[in-house]
Amino acid sequence: MTEAASKPTAAASSEPTAERRTNVALRSLVNEMLQRVRDLSRRTAAWSAEERAQAEAELEIIMARVRAEASRSRVAHEHAGGGT
Repeated sequence: MTEAASKPTAAASSEPTAERRTNVALRSLVNEMLQRVRDLSRRTAAWSAEERAQAEAELEIIMARVRAEASRSRVAHEHAGGGT
């Protein structure tokens, strides 16, 4: 991929930045999920089936929280007149 193709345009990057700043709860949950994934990926070499199942269950819980917050945020945005 070329350098130009990998860089977002100013218009494309300003809206996600604004969303990240206004949706602090969702950003926090996503950061928690990413940190957990990174931590788990460093330790996956010698997992037992039980350890893997526990890690997957923990990620499912975090992802459910992310989905719930994203849905809540979308509904609040639509009710505030920002929906499409």
